[in-house]
Amino acid sequence: MRQWWSKVARALGRRRNLANELQLEMEAHLQFLIEENLERGMPPEEARAAARRHFGNAASVRERSYQSWQFPTIESFLQDLRFAARGIWRARVFSFIVILTLAVGIGANTAIFSAVYAVLLKPLPFPSGERLVWLGESSAKASGISVTWINFEHWRMENHSFESMAAFQKADLTLTGRGQAVLTHAGVITNEFFRLTGSRPILGRLLTASDDEPRSVATVVVTRAFWAETLSADPEIIGKTITLNGTAYIVIGVLGRDPGFFLPPVDYYLPLRPSATQTSKRDAHEWMRVLGLLKPGVTLSQARSDLDMIMQRLAQADPGPESDHRAFAELLTEHRTGDLRHVFLVLMASVCLVLVLACANIGGLLLIRMTTRAREMAIRTAIGAARSRLARQLVTETALITLIGGAFGIGLAGFGLRAIEVLGPRDIPRLSEARLNLPVLIFAAALTLAVALVCSLVPLVSSEKVNLTIVLKESSTGSGTSRIGHALRGGLVIAEIAVAVILLFTSGILLRSLWAAEALNPGFESKQLLALELQLPPLPYKSEGAILDFYGRLEAALRAQPGVESVGAVNCPPAAGDCRDWWYSVVEKPTPGPQDVPVTLVNMADTAYFRTMRIALVAGRAFSDEDGVGRPTVAVINEEIARASWKDPRSALGQHIKVGGPYMEGPVVEIVGVAANVPQIGLDSPPLPEIYLSANQRVDAALVVMIRTKGNPESMIATVRQTLASIDDNVPIQSLKTADTWLGATLVQRRFTTLLLVLFAGIAVILASIGCYGVFNYWVSCRRQEIAIRMAMGAGTIAILRRTGRQVARLGVIGLVVGLTGSWGASRWLDSLVFGVSTHDLVIFSSAALAAFLIVLLSAAVPLWRATQIDPIEALHEA
Repeated sequence: MRQWWSKVARALGRRRNLANELQLEMEAHLQFLIEENLERGMPPEEARAAARRHFGNAASVRERSYQSWQFPTIESFLQDLRFAARGIWRARVFSFIVILTLAVGIGANTAIFSAVYAVLLKPLPFPSGERLVWLGESSAKASGISVTWINFEHWRMENHSFESMAAFQKADLTLTGRGQAVLTHAGVITNEFFRLTGSRPILGRLLTASDDEPRSVATVVVTRAFWAETLSADPEIIGKTITLNGTAYIVIGVLGRDPGFFLPPVDYYLPLRPSATQTSKRDAHEWMRVLGLLKPGVTLSQARSDLDMIMQRLAQADPGPESDHRAFAELLTEHRTGDLRHVFLVLMASVCLVLVLACANIGGLLLIRMTTRAREMAIRTAIGAARSRLARQLVTETALITLIGGAFGIGLAGFGLRAIEVLGPRDIPRLSEARLNLPVLIFAAALTLAVALVCSLVPLVSSEKVNLTIVLKESSTGSGTSRIGHALRGGLVIAEIAVAVILLFTSGILLRSLWAAEALNPGFESKQLLALELQLPPLPYKSEGAILDFYGRLEAALRAQPGVESVGAVNCPPAAGDCRDWWYSVVEKPTPGPQDVPVTLVNMADTAYFRTMRIALVAGRAFSDEDGVGRPTVAVINEEIARASWKDPRSALGQHIKVGGPYMEGPVVEIVGVAANVPQIGLDSPPLPEIYLSANQRVDAALVVMIRTKGNPESMIATVRQTLASIDDNVPIQSLKTADTWLGATLVQRRFTTLLLVLFAGIAVILASIGCYGVFNYWVSCRRQEIAIRMAMGAGTIAILRRTGRQVARLGVIGLVVGLTGSWGASRWLDSLVFGVSTHDLVIFSSAALAAFLIVLLSAAVPLWRATQIDPIEALHEA
């Protein structure tokens, strides 16, 4: 113990005197040996030499003494750190390049992992979120269909796999009585929903089973944000009423934290009370889905089989058109991410390739630096430094510079994460929650340590290959010409080119896919077009006549405005998604089997819609004023249905379609026109079958009024608002934007993914160019004497270029082959992300190969030019 405290005292208090004391002690001991030799009769010079031989290597004695007096491991490590820091400062340019490369690689990986963790990996903010299941119905033609109330009741009472179930759906209601009418968003739920999502009130209470009863008083639980912003954070709000769609709802509670289940978030929660039709008909679908909590130990497949057995019993007891329906079950974590999982995995794989490229780049730089320091390592070995000591020093230098790069990378990740949040689509769940939190920082630290370990292998392997005799005879530039060194550097060049080709291909295929989507003819003219989305409140607009009168007056008032060319209305405009779909069948054709009934989108449009949108009519006519109530029900179908059922669209005119198919209730409509296809789901989605019904015959309170303007549509926004207010200022505007904005929103996610991949590909090109240039430049420097000899023997410029360029070409070709092979393998992961082009597009493959060839060419241009400018006399004189 005293010895240990003695070491501590020396380390803390007498560090400066240790070297002097040791030197004096060694000199005294050496002088004692010299005097002994002199007493034996040796001459002074011989006595001095014999004493030194007997004493041994002074440096080794000094090192052993330090180890016995202090903590050798700690002291050695601190010494290595100080030396490494001085080395980094001396080689500032080299260190800056390495740190910047590491910062970009680690920073990009950390930023993307932050988004991946928030969206895909972060546990849901619900109790037992990993056991929550999103439930719907499925058939042979579709999955995730809405659940009927009768099926839900049987599921809830008869299942053996779930602890609890809650039904839910969304609704938009108009808030009045508090200033201007405002469209608000509701989560309509059964009372178990709050328990499943772990919600707690800060005021009042939550919904109970009594609130679900049809004859109960209308109640509402508001979110904290709605309470603070709309209800002025009234502390006495419990028991007061708010008017929604003309009905007074009693506020019974304020949530402490909105569970964030609905996307986008809702303003309040209402009890779900089924209609008389829903409680009497097993096939009465609305928009309801079900959330279930699995019992511990029950698997998803077991739960699905359990619900399927219930559906089979119901089909036997109450046979009908939906006897083939089964349960659809998906873990909530997977349902919320959907296709995003594949997108983020592709992004993560791409950014990992960038890190691999960064590591290869740094490995090449370290190899070059090691070969230039080979003479230094040899000299240090010759004067007594052990190989293990040198290797530890080199590893410390590499680890220190890697840690510095990792620290800067984490800082860079913060900026990258903010950019991802700004550029990313708003509908990506929980992307706004991405932070540099503890799991992300652990990932960044582990990544940095892994990179440090990989990069440290380079000097560790290189230091084992130092040959004292050879290296001390060679010049510093010639010391790196070993076959192993060339093989390592060549392998790094091949890896850099291959990774660059893969990233260029993936970004190129997505970029071309984005161009294809943006260049797609949408089937209508989106320029100079405004979309006014409305949802009429039900109290003043209960009757079909009142709804038709409102929209008729609004369209007439808008047409009368200067700058308006035409006005039409539709229930679901292009790129609005699947607003409504249903079965259909052609009456004049053979009846399809229950499993073969096709599905179509169902839309409603008025008489001026096709003219306003400038959607071409392939055959027949559009709706007219004569297509009203009491007249034969008519429809306009799109070209997709016409060509699927009749080769010639004109043959569809006069034919009849049964909406709902042969096995479901629905009207029979006469086809009077065939319209061109429009992208109903989005610009990057294929056309789907679609039936347009007359808005005068199938009246709907929710319509989007399309306004064709003579000039800039944005200049008409204020006029449109004023015109609507003059008709009825209690009708809230759901949205008002240009058609181009509406269409462009469907490509936000594609643009986001493409932008990131193009950015990664650009980084890869820069890193590969720098890495290849460094290796090629060093390779020419190593052969400076060889090239000088060849030039002195008469070799011309062409011969020098041919010989030096052959090695460059060989590495480039191998890198291209490896990269193109990897691109071909990666293409199968891009199928779901590509639109309008093939994942094996030869143009993209050729472009990626050409870009990689240019990288090699430009990286080698300057080194090869330097090779031809070598002065043989000067080079041989230096040798």
